[in-house]
Amino acid sequence: MMKLEIAKIEDLWSIEHVLTKFPWWRYLFKRSKMIMIRPKKPGDAYTEQFSYDAAELVKNMAITKNIGVIDLGGNAASREKVTANISEEDPEFVCHYDHGGTYTLWGQEDNALEAAIDTNNVDLLKGRVVSTVSCLSAGGLGPAAISACARAYLGYDDLHWVHLWYLDEFTEASNEANYALLEGDTFGVAYKRGYEKYTEKWQDLVALGADYAAALMLHDRDHFVRLGDYYATAY
Repeated sequence: MMKLEIAKIEDLWSIEHVLTKFPWWRYLFKRSKMIMIRPKKPGDAYTEQFSYDAAELVKNMAITKNIGVIDLGGNAASREKVTANISEEDPEFVCHYDHGGTYTLWGQEDNALEAAIDTNNVDLLKGRVVSTVSCLSAGGLGPAAISACARAYLGYDDLHWVHLWYLDEFTEASNEANYALLEGDTFGVAYKRGYEKYTEKWQDLVALGADYAAALMLHDRDHFVRLGDYYATAY
């Protein structure tokens, strides 16, 4: 009888028993996931020369942090695949590099841009955090995402400019907030780091005498926007 009782107690606290009887424990071991949406439209300088490659750097950092990356690049960034992967893979962090509109994050299918996320499917962002390097969406889609219960949103409420002669500087400034998020910083801290990096790169360009590029850098900084929970994190 005593042996039977001991066996029951051992079974009660076995790993298999805990994970089977108390499935919430599995969330302690759940691997964080990020979906990277990054079109590369043929003939489009912004995606071919800047955003696709800038996103690659962020993706590589995520991998070093043991974050699962769902990489939807080029024609894999279609609305259908974005919708399916967010629904099925359930990533905490939605990261987007491409063109944007006031109410649209653009994707790509058959080498043409198509709306990947807009107000018709913004509910996909519920419970998630979002960071986009693109034009305009923080002025419309961002607030709609927060209303749809996205936890936090980083983006731009005007055009996002890049000077192709100074890609390194614009890449570094545009990526800084996402690097911060992947390092575990909150959205509030990530925004601050991004703002400060834009300021640093603006000063560097002024020192180089690259006045036009510096003006574009300053414009990006001044239209960089954070929405939602200051303390939200990407994972």
